Amino acid sequence: MFALMKSMKSVAKNEKQDQQSKELSVQDLIPLTDIQDGILITPNNKMVQCIKVSAINLELASNAECNEIFETFEGFLKTLTYHVLFTNVSMPVDLTTYIADEKQILNETKNQYKRMLLESYIEYSEDIETNQDIMQRQRYVIFAEKMKEDTPEERYETALEIEEKKQEIIDSLSELELEAEGVTDIELIRYLHTMFDYSTAQKRPIESSFVPQIIQGGKL
Repeated sequence: MFALMKSMKSVAKNEKQDQQSKELSVQDLIPLTDIQDGILITPNNKMVQCIKVSAINLELASNAECNEIFETFEGFLKTLTYHVLFTNVSMPVDLTTYIADEKQILNETKNQYKRMLLESYIEYSEDIETNQDIMQRQRYVIFAEKMKEDTPEERYETALEIEEKKQEIIDSLSELELEAEGVTDIELIRYLHTMFDYSTAQKRPIESSFVPQIIQGGKL
């Protein structure tokens, strides 16, 4: 009898867990809540700022110059009073702006031979973007601020703190002759897309930060 009751409780518990798992929506499985002004907002009420940074070619620097760079970078790390994460990510080559400029010039060009040359430039650039053997290394500095709760007021106050720290990092990196700036919404979305599905991100990069809702079962 005791074994039967224990078995029934186990079945009931499993059914309850199955019911809870079935109630999870796709949104529940996504590790982010929102993207706002280049800032990622997570389900545990964290606002995450991502800063893209240029690189230094240390191979062309002397030993003395390398030592000076390392000492300056060490001093920068010591001034930080909060945790930061440095990432180095292989990203698809993004020539969107260049290709758009070339197409604009092509539309305004009437010379037949110049048009042929521009068309070859555009085709070559588009091939580079979709070539799986060609990639670029993008460097990021990432840090986060915790909100007490996800409200418009908390987002505003936390965003001010993030902006202050972001500027502090950018100013410090400029002393190393590094260019740094916060990412835009579309850059952050492409970064996430690359992390989850590199192949598709390379062949069909996301073109817009606006994603329309898809609702099934309803009527317009």
